[in-house]
Amino acid sequence: MRLGRRGFVKALTTLGAAAFLSKYKSFIVEAFEEAKSNDVKLVWLQGQSDSACTVSLLQAADPDLYDAVEELKVGIYFHPTVMPDFGDKAIKVLEEIEPDVLVLEGSIPTGDMEYACTFGERNGKPVTLVEWLNELIPKTKVAVVGFGSCATYGGIPSAKDFEGKSPTNAVGLYQFLKDKKPAVPVVLLPGCPGHPDWLLVTLAAVLLGVKVDLDDYWRPKWFFSQLIHDNCARRGFYDEGWFAKSFEESDLKYETCLFKLGCRGPMTYAACSETKWNGGVNVCMNAGAPCIGCMHPGFPDETSPFFKEQSRLEIDLTKTVFSTLTGAVLVGAGAYIVTHAIKEGKEDKKGGEEK
Repeated sequence: MRLGRRGFVKALTTLGAAAFLSKYKSFIVEAFEEAKSNDVKLVWLQGQSDSACTVSLLQAADPDLYDAVEELKVGIYFHPTVMPDFGDKAIKVLEEIEPDVLVLEGSIPTGDMEYACTFGERNGKPVTLVEWLNELIPKTKVAVVGFGSCATYGGIPSAKDFEGKSPTNAVGLYQFLKDKKPAVPVVLLPGCPGHPDWLLVTLAAVLLGVKVDLDDYWRPKWFFSQLIHDNCARRGFYDEGWFAKSFEESDLKYETCLFKLGCRGPMTYAACSETKWNGGVNVCMNAGAPCIGCMHPGFPDETSPFFKEQSRLEIDLTKTVFSTLTGAVLVGAGAYIVTHAIKEGKEDKKGGEEK
């Protein structure tokens, strides 16, 4: 499904970024209901992770989103955290299934450390995550989705130790698949943890057959087209040079920017400032915590040490204003695309019934 010029303008004029989530909720539920009726098979694998991304998804605050997750559960054929099956019965599902959508949470240990993450056995030998991915990705029919920074770019497990290497040679799907050219789209949603609403929207899109426009790091442009800094509530304080000198001045009531406390908002692309977290209630900077760049492809090594000022970035205000508007338009356009796809699907179904 492609968004034409008229549709793009319509999305801009009817859907602002602030209205994004409220406009999406009912359509997400509808998309999953369609998936349920079509028997869409979703497999969720977990690599090196603490299951925080699963918890993030299951704790989506809005009732409509909760309903969507409930609908989505029906089609989850494998998920180590929430599925009732276990042991050989669970592993048999992986051996026989041809998933429509494959979701990965957690990083992938590689090389001589592949056995750092295994599940199931064959002939008395543990089966590694690498083996499962090599088997399941070619059989996946619609899309592969990486959820969370570990699954996308390696995250915390890929952090370098004092010898300059990851203890488990951990990588994300971006590094794992970069030279393999899978037959289906690979969509990456970084974050520590990943944002539940962004995942639901992305799953709704891929289940509807909507083409997701991706950037060079395979992230949806709907959510990763602008710097967090651009829409930060503290942006005006940055422009005025009003910086917090200590965490005693980090509360928003002091009207200070957290840049000198190590905020990585000026180097990290994500829609955190627009959609916020916890049901759209808050975001790190508003709560007095500098952004640590958990959405950045180089997290955590390239955004460390946390809470330490980096050299001040030169920001072109004209470009910033443009990118802010562009980001809002793309987020709104994403809502329009999914909505339009659902409506067209209903019309096609109705037309088929009339015939």
